[in-house]
Amino acid sequence: MTVKNNLKDALRSVGGREEFERQYQQYSRSLHFIDRDKRELLSKYADNWVAVYNSKVIAHRKRYRDVVKDIKRKGLPIEEVALKFLSTRRVTTLF
Repeated sequence: MTVKNNLKDALRSVGGREEFERQYQQYSRSLHFIDRDKRELLSKYADNWVAVYNSKVIAHRKRYRDVVKDIKRKGLPIEEVALKFLSTRRVTTLF
């Protein structure tokens, strides 16, 4: 199977190119909200996983899996929700 066919199959599985772009834009807006308001969010949700959808914090917990459970329980599309761990500690990543 070629890359082109794989892309077609992937787009079809999410409802087509337009739907993919809509989901991506929603996710991007949510991620931008976290980055833009990081200081305020840190003051409220330090050392928590934060889930944002439609520029609103919809869940926050210490454990990632608990946040995912909250998102699923609310029936929100997980692929459109931005999840980020907000830490007061400086973390170095190597890659």
